[in-house]
Amino acid sequence: MAFRTADDFENLAEINITPLVDVMMVLLIIFIVTAPMLVQGLQVDLPRATAAALPQKGPEPVVLTLTRDRLILLGDEPVHLKLLSGKLAPLLAGGPRPVYLKGDQQLPYGFVIDVLSTLNRLGVEEIGMVTVPPTGS
Repeated sequence: MAFRTADDFENLAEINITPLVDVMMVLLIIFIVTAPMLVQGLQVDLPRATAAALPQKGPEPVVLTLTRDRLILLGDEPVHLKLLSGKLAPLLAGGPRPVYLKGDQQLPYGFVIDVLSTLNRLGVEEIGMVTVPPTGS
């Protein structure tokens, strides 16, 4: 039976980082591939206007996004027009809050009126229409 000396254990103290580098490269590739899939947003082509920005005062506004496919988003949550009043009522129960509409410029005017009439039935008194400044000015 042979005994090991201190010189034999010296080689075992080195760490092999090749497997660690392999795992990190695989994780990097996975993150590079999946990152663009995580940032998905709806394309809303806002109308252009030269109006000045409204001063921000009071409570945080509720933002409704209206897409050209007649989809209503309350924050990031899609809401059907018939269920909009049920979703908005708890948000507006704490007192008057402004509602900002981010509507696509290709959206039918009748659909915007339907949303505005729902907001009117809920007692919303302050409604803002979100636009972007015109280019080339």
